Amino acid sequence: MGFLASFARQLDRARKTARAAGREFLLLGDLNVAHTRLDVTNWRSNQKSEGFLPEEREWFDSIVSPRTLVDVVRAQHPDTTGPMSWWSWMGGAFDRDTGWRIDYHLATPGLAKRAVTAGTDRPASGPERVSDHAAVVVDYAEAS
Repeated sequence: MGFLASFARQLDRARKTARAAGREFLLLGDLNVAHTRLDVTNWRSNQKSEGFLPEEREWFDSIVSPRTLVDVVRAQHPDTTGPMSWWSWMGGAFDRDTGWRIDYHLATPGLAKRAVTAGTDRPASGPERVSDHAAVVVDYAEAS
């Protein structure tokens, strides 16, 4: 949690630096935290699992807001479970789409408003699958 607190401060500094320079800010990648119940297929059984602990979700609450950073995929899919971006290699989780959404595009509000589509590029199953993650893909309209 100490790391997450420091990381939140760094995100805030980076976002404010971008704003001062007249730029938008985007954080994208694997944060290893599922923010809400919609981000974990089996959220009830995972409430004591690392990556979905109450304090981790509270931390996530502290870094996103309509005025600071917007979870672009969730904004595009507000009431949908997923789209998942990570699946365990065990137990056929991928084939059942029993996963977690732990990979994000967190954007400043101006950039988030330009998102046209957002989701994951779910790989094919079988030997073609080389990762336990799917790429999060967001198409942004050009700035006017």
